[in-house]
Amino acid sequence: MTDASEKTSPPISAEKFRSNFRHDLRSNFSVLIGLGEVLRDDLAGSGNHSAAQALETALEEARLLLDKTISMINHCPIASVEVFKSEVKSGLGAATLNSLRSINRKLRKIESTAGKQELLTDMIEAVRQLTRVCNAPFKDSLAMNTKASQSKRIAEQEKPADGSRGHVMVIDDEKHNLYLIKTFLNRLNLSVATYSDAKTALNELNTAAADLILLDLHMPEMDGLEFLRTVKARPEFAEIPVLVITASDDAEELAECIEAGAVDSLPKPFQSAFLKARILTSLELQATKKREKAIAEELQIQKNRIEELLEAILPHDVIEELRSTGVVQPRRHESVCVLFCDIVNFTQSCDAQNPEKILMDLQSLFSEFEAICDLHGLQKIKTIGDSLMAAAGLTHTDENIELLAVRAGLDMIACSEKHSSGWKVRVGIHSGPVISGLLGTKQFLFDIWGDTVNTAARIESACPPQLLSASKTTFEKLGSHVQGYSLGQVALKGKGQHEVYVITAVTEPS
Repeated sequence: MTDASEKTSPPISAEKFRSNFRHDLRSNFSVLIGLGEVLRDDLAGSGNHSAAQALETALEEARLLLDKTISMINHCPIASVEVFKSEVKSGLGAATLNSLRSINRKLRKIESTAGKQELLTDMIEAVRQLTRVCNAPFKDSLAMNTKASQSKRIAEQEKPADGSRGHVMVIDDEKHNLYLIKTFLNRLNLSVATYSDAKTALNELNTAAADLILLDLHMPEMDGLEFLRTVKARPEFAEIPVLVITASDDAEELAECIEAGAVDSLPKPFQSAFLKARILTSLELQATKKREKAIAEELQIQKNRIEELLEAILPHDVIEELRSTGVVQPRRHESVCVLFCDIVNFTQSCDAQNPEKILMDLQSLFSEFEAICDLHGLQKIKTIGDSLMAAAGLTHTDENIELLAVRAGLDMIACSEKHSSGWKVRVGIHSGPVISGLLGTKQFLFDIWGDTVNTAARIESACPPQLLSASKTTFEKLGSHVQGYSLGQVALKGKGQHEVYVITAVTEPS
């Protein structure tokens, strides 16, 4: 029987956390795929077979991505919830985002040929939502843990929540033995859970913490040796030390216990001094293992967080160059499309609202914008107050970089219209050569420079609210891919008179 009064309710296990996260992510994918199934029938019924076939290709890619993502989640280590979170976040950033970008491009092409449809718009929004989930799957900050919080986490894994020296599970079918051992252990300031049969104890291991198991061998239904082998075969329990206490003097049987993973065997009736020494030594060794494991986990978490921070502020090829050579050589890029997105009348808004609300809205809106940049293959360069700067074409791409920037800009405008802040934005783009490089020795900053950057900023400043503007040269490069109109000659600060165009829609696939 279980001594329920001695048990505590443990926090959610890493395995349960994985199950819940897997369920939530699958639900997000189900929305995307479910919408596509309905839209496919509509397109087939309308006779638009080419669009229906293109949609089927996108749906198949989404199904494969779901399988691959769930497989990645299933293979992430679950030593702890924190380690699992860290590994999943890294896995989502490494693979899933690229596939979502591909699915988004396919849906945009369908939209260009089949026209805007509510279901298709909802599918594109579902892809964007999945992108946001991949960027922040657990809605936690990328900020590094302090040494104090690291020490606290390690200490929490060492010390039981009830303040005792450890949790001991005792399994014996003799009630008198259970009472005797429990009394002895309580005097050592150990919390105890007692079980009169091994099957019940095995089931309880799924929810009850145990730092040490004291095990009898000869019991009905499941004997001690079978219990021992079962426990050691399960990774989540394998490291719990098991001490066999038995009246058996069968040397072969006791040898089997040691071979199966028991740390030692002690005879009944036990000598209290010897049992005390063996129990406390086993618990101390277990505490040391936990401490080493916690430190290793913390190092892995911090390593992954450093990787996340690097990926958030530097392009992938810059990271690789920094790793391999320790420096990043400045580069000239002949064709890059620079995008600026700025909040209209932000200063007046700051004067009218409290700082906490302003910061919360900025964080929320710019997180959406970063997901949009990821979705369309733009590299976010930096945020400057209430302005975001990004670029298409810094990494090798065969796509129309101007069109990528237009799609991202139009999405940012649409996103701001729905955002709770009520802010309006304006977006400006211009393409041409830029210089890129890494600044700083302590705090790295990846940036781009050149007349192209300055012109893009001036184009954005000249744009009316909730519109996307482009220079004449960039608009001409886009050709029939977009619809728009000229604002005429506009005075750009420090640039003189330039013709500026407003882009209202994308008309053709890239």
